[in-house]
Amino acid sequence: MSILQLAVLAQIQIEDLPPDVVDKLPPEIVNQIKNGLLDKIPDDVVSQLPVSIQDKIPDGLLQAASSNPAFQKVLLAIGVLAVFGIIVGLLKSAIKWVVISGILAVGAWYLFFQQG
Repeated sequence: MSILQLAVLAQIQIEDLPPDVVDKLPPEIVNQIKNGLLDKIPDDVVSQLPVSIQDKIPDGLLQAASSNPAFQKVLLAIGVLAVFGIIVGLLKSAIKWVVISGILAVGAWYLFFQQG
């Protein structure tokens, strides 16, 4: 299946919506659906419809801010790993600094006592 075919399948068809929903939608939204410019009905348009009409719209045709929970979980996991990586990086840097400082201190004390 080509990308174009997938794009056509993903778009809303006016026939997918119940007739009473189509009657309540603003004319510009209906025209955008007919022309294939919308793939989801915007939240602000849905919120202006009566609740009885909102319930008749299939969930797959509603646009929501958190419409992809799997993507949100992936982003959360990436964020947690990034914070963990920063902490580990800072600890590694601190350990390197302590080891280098310790080597320099031992060398300095060794030279100091060799002179005396």
